Amino acid sequence: MLIDKYLDEWDFAKKNDIEVRIPTPPMIQYLYDIDYGKSRMIKVLFSLRGLPKRMVSLRGIFDTGFILLEEDRTEIVIGLVAQPWKFNGNIIKLSPEQFMVFRDQDFVKITWNFKFEKNRERYVNISTETRIYCTSRKAKRYFSFYWFFIGFFSGVIRKEMLKIIKEELLKSS
Repeated sequence: MLIDKYLDEWDFAKKNDIEVRIPTPPMIQYLYDIDYGKSRMIKVLFSLRGLPKRMVSLRGIFDTGFILLEEDRTEIVIGLVAQPWKFNGNIIKLSPEQFMVFRDQDFVKITWNFKFEKNRERYVNISTETRIYCTSRKAKRYFSFYWFFIGFFSGVIRKEMLKIIKEELLKSS
């Protein structure tokens, strides 16, 4: 998987997947313009976190600091270096190459992927995984506290996103 190239060791991770009955996986670019704002739950959770409304699409997520690390036909990997426990997040904009070697203390490196895989006749598995690597003990302590409060809701958002992707794929097939 491409995500392994960018973060092969991590302190926290969450993976979710969903199966959809379609004959072949779509191109990964299909995900760019899906409107995740169709989910009331996502809209509410984003607004509670003070996240901008434009974040309800993949293109919008790039506007908030996430960077495209790499994509191929079946997987997209995005990344973020930040201190999310701080009010402004202290986001550092990096190139994919800089992301791979970043080791400054007291930050987290986050990778997030979406992947399409044909898993059996006429079925495609859609998965998303988030990995977080803490660059210091202090970052791990702060992020643990932060994750305690938002980890569950982050999982809810990912599950909702997968449901919307599935609905969109079924509509278009």
